[in-house]
Amino acid sequence: MKEVRVISAVNCANCEALFQLVKDAVKNFGLDAKVEKVVDFKEVAKCGVLTTPILVVDGKVKHAGKPLPTLDQLKELIEG
Repeated sequence: MKEVRVISAVNCANCEALFQLVKDAVKNFGLDAKVEKVVDFKEVAKCGVLTTPILVVDGKVKHAGKPLPTLDQLKELIEG
């Protein structure tokens, strides 16, 4: 099972949108993944990226910032 984390800033509309897209991609494509949203500036800093939202799959940063990936792109990012 993949561990997928959306690391977010407080009150970030794009972060919430990415979290919803990730949940939709996992459901629509039947991906074997656990999805978690993390709102913690320390976690943002650990990723070494200064823009949110951050998509982390199995401990590796797969996407950061805008534009947000499509459902098909998310499928590839999660599976890859």
